[in-house]
Amino acid sequence: MGSRALLLLALALWAGLAAAGGPLFLWELKDARGALRGWLYGTIHVCDAACFPLPAPVRDALAAADSLALELDPADPALGPALARAGTLPPGQQVDALLPPPLRPRLAAALAAVGVGDASAQRLQPWLLGTLMTLQAARLAGFHTEQGVDLWLATHARARGLPLWSLETVERQIAALSAGGDAAQLASLVEVIELIEQQSGSRYFGAMLDAWRRGDPISLDQLMREEMAGPGMEPLLADLLDQRNAEMAEVISARLQQGPRPFIAVGAGHFGGPEGLLERLAQRGWRPVQVVEGGE
Repeated sequence: MGSRALLLLALALWAGLAAAGGPLFLWELKDARGALRGWLYGTIHVCDAACFPLPAPVRDALAAADSLALELDPADPALGPALARAGTLPPGQQVDALLPPPLRPRLAAALAAVGVGDASAQRLQPWLLGTLMTLQAARLAGFHTEQGVDLWLATHARARGLPLWSLETVERQIAALSAGGDAAQLASLVEVIELIEQQSGSRYFGAMLDAWRRGDPISLDQLMREEMAGPGMEPLLADLLDQRNAEMAEVISARLQQGPRPFIAVGAGHFGGPEGLLERLAQRGWRPVQVVEGGE
């Protein structure tokens, strides 16, 4: 059994032993004087029905907030067309031409395994193809974007008339997904293919969900950076995670200084480690305090 499988097994066992309640993936953001200025919540972009309802402290914080911030508004009409434009190869070009010959049959087999048509896949940039295959692997494992926490938050905010704003632009997210250079993008696609070949999607996404439920940003950071990212992906992660964390922390800090108390929801993989949002906000003088369900 490899190191990835051992870690996933350990996380699953730990999650099974965890008691009800405990730390949540929710932090109060306080200023230097200890005054509450907002909330920072880590989300899971694909989830299952067991993710809902969200814990009461999360729903209470959202109810007390003056606005909701997400990485992007999932209902933004510009999102789909922008992804299609940026993620489609030039006419006449196929993704196989960008891959080493030994990888081409592996890609075809992985596409078939997750139900993605080869003809349509051949027209996509590697970064969009890898994203699509990851989402399909998650779906087959029982985790769906329709049950993603971000989508639920956006729908809930609109239903009660809560202002919704974005931390980033569509263009910035596309630039991050396609960053790192050709070698890093190839390494990322290989990781996705291996996930499908090894049929480890259920374990991997389940481990992410378990770490999220435990309010454990360290384990989530390790899963993203070590268990599903080889050394060749470091240039991609430097932009996809580290640089974006710095940019989002700056936007969040500026917003907190304005007075109203926002509920800020960002993918949970952005929280842990020395480059994560929690550390970057602390460096800007804010004090993140993790919320404990059932705590004082």
